[in-house]
Amino acid sequence: MLEYFEPLKNDGVRQVNRARVMRFIQDKEGIDRTELASLICVSNAAITNIVNELITADIVQETISSGDSSARGRKRIGLQINRSGGFVLGITAIATNVSIVLANICGEVVDEIDVDPTHIQNPENTLKQIYEKASTVLRKHAVPMERLFGVGFSVAGYLNSDKQRLERASYLGWPNFNLNAKLQNMFGRNVTVENVNRCIALAETRFGAMADTKDMLLIRSALGLGGAVLNEGRLLHGSDNLGADLGHVLAVPDGELCSCGKRGCLNTVAAGWAVIHKLGAASSSYDTINKYRTQNEQLRQLLGPEKAHDEKVIFALREAGSTLATHVLPIIQFMNPEAICLTGPVGRHRAYAEAFRDRLLQFDIKCSVVLGSETEIITPSMASVYLALSDMVYSPNFNFNQIVQTSVEARVL
Repeated sequence: MLEYFEPLKNDGVRQVNRARVMRFIQDKEGIDRTELASLICVSNAAITNIVNELITADIVQETISSGDSSARGRKRIGLQINRSGGFVLGITAIATNVSIVLANICGEVVDEIDVDPTHIQNPENTLKQIYEKASTVLRKHAVPMERLFGVGFSVAGYLNSDKQRLERASYLGWPNFNLNAKLQNMFGRNVTVENVNRCIALAETRFGAMADTKDMLLIRSALGLGGAVLNEGRLLHGSDNLGADLGHVLAVPDGELCSCGKRGCLNTVAAGWAVIHKLGAASSSYDTINKYRTQNEQLRQLLGPEKAHDEKVIFALREAGSTLATHVLPIIQFMNPEAICLTGPVGRHRAYAEAFRDRLLQFDIKCSVVLGSETEIITPSMASVYLALSDMVYSPNFNFNQIVQTSVEARVL
């Protein structure tokens, strides 16, 4: 089992052990106290104290043990996460979709709604509408704020190196501002923010089809390309937190003008934009959010069932998929990952995905190639939920005091 977290120096031993207890109980419903003590390498008394406080807080419940029922002696009591014991919000803000998912702490969806911002390029307006919609969902399902354990926010952009300010979000058209502080002012301190592609990579290796994969390259192909790299289970951030920004890797010197203002980026030859450009549907790259949405709609139509047997579309998709494989091959050879995951609206198209894999196989790539066209990959919306769960619930960051304090205040009243 991979840890979701790497304990930090300022994390208390109790917080770390509590997070591990919750994680093991979530992963193995019915696990008992004795097995927990053995797995975490602490005394039975220490485990009993942690479990009892989680039961008192309605986060954990007792259930039938998953152990050997034929064993002699006192019957062991199993443990499970209380599905109604807490909740998280997963919020996704990308150029084509803004959505909110309410889930319980077992990762089960309670509600999901889309937000249709009146001016998505205006972050102040968009975040206000997100907060209003989220508040409506919480009221609808009677979720008290002390039981909202975390908010995961995935964004089509990158924060700066201290993960506070939004450094770049060209697809949304958002300027630089302190996104983390803005969200904390709205939802409280239990907020975690990450690039959408990194969210998907983390979710896949912690909860999805690639669970327990330590080294992976994820590529999300849409109108543009996005990437994420995991090494030993940890995200590659880079010195400026811009690591794995795959779409803007140089591919063709003096090539087509990219949306970033440079020429010859990988986006211009291997992403969805390259496909619509090849077919004559776009003469220049998107430089505004409105142009992005227009070109994305053109791409959506080309990927639809009515074009399923269009030879020109299939050829353009295969060419782009093969080109992507050719340009990421040196990265793959350098990284030597366990797996490569290709997803996204374009990445899930069979012609594009198969051409990508076929090209890699020509170079005798040994790692697993997971295609979104064949395997269900976690969506950006659910990836935001899993971000909240892994960073704010099954983590030393879990704000257990918010429950304890509320319980004390309730008893006093």
